[in-house]
Amino acid sequence: MTGLGSSAAAEWSALVATALVGTDRRTPPHPQPGWDTWSSSDDPAVQLLDRAAAVVAARRAGVVPFEAPGAVVPVAPSDRRPPCPDACARRLERILAGEHVLLVAEWLELLERRGWALPWEALPRLLLRGRRDPAVDRSVRRLARGRAEWLADLVPELGVSSRPSQTPRPAQLESALEVPAVAADSRARAASIVAALVERRGSWTMVPQFEQLIVSLSPNDLASLCAALADLAFDVSTERTRTALLALAEFRLEMHREFDDGVEPRRSTSPTLSDLNGAS
Repeated sequence: MTGLGSSAAAEWSALVATALVGTDRRTPPHPQPGWDTWSSSDDPAVQLLDRAAAVVAARRAGVVPFEAPGAVVPVAPSDRRPPCPDACARRLERILAGEHVLLVAEWLELLERRGWALPWEALPRLLLRGRRDPAVDRSVRRLARGRAEWLADLVPELGVSSRPSQTPRPAQLESALEVPAVAADSRARAASIVAALVERRGSWTMVPQFEQLIVSLSPNDLASLCAALADLAFDVSTERTRTALLALAEFRLEMHREFDDGVEPRRSTSPTLSDLNGAS
């Protein structure tokens, strides 16, 4: 083994010296014993490359692998809760990818309510989002049952503290809509959204306030709102707003259906526009 290693080193040194000046100026030296099989080409450049490839293969084949690190990776805390259904996990993937991110807190609340385990592949991104929203951070750590701290200590490159954030959450946006006196009534809030669009008060700048209202609605009123928004006539001044609000309402409705079913989302007949008209 020692002789083979020495001959490989000598062969490699000779080939490197020739390659540095070029085969046009220096003919490759005669191969060391055992390496002459690879010098059959008449072209000096091809011969040099063939011999170099043989030496590289031999050197790599003889490399002794490094010993395994002595430190043992700690086992993650056990969790016997049922896993999160695939449909719900895919919905969270879409939210964390930037689709209606204001629903992440509600998604976590629904998961906790059902007693399911987090989709663990999403835990790093949830912890990163929690750095911007302390309320989300506290929910994630509560649902993770020790795995958040385990991951933070195991992967310090993630930049997540092993302690939950203590920063208070910023106040929610106040709605500038003229909501009826029965503001606690979810159906009245839904009707106020539709009325604002019908009366052309639904400018694009009002979308954040509209979205807060949609997130605050009872899940039972989402189907009615979706139907009402879909039935509105096209209006160039409000169409962009209507489309955005309809997408959020439909997204939230399907999210609730997935949690209720625990399986793939299903489609059902939505209530008509008259269901909301009765609340206005």
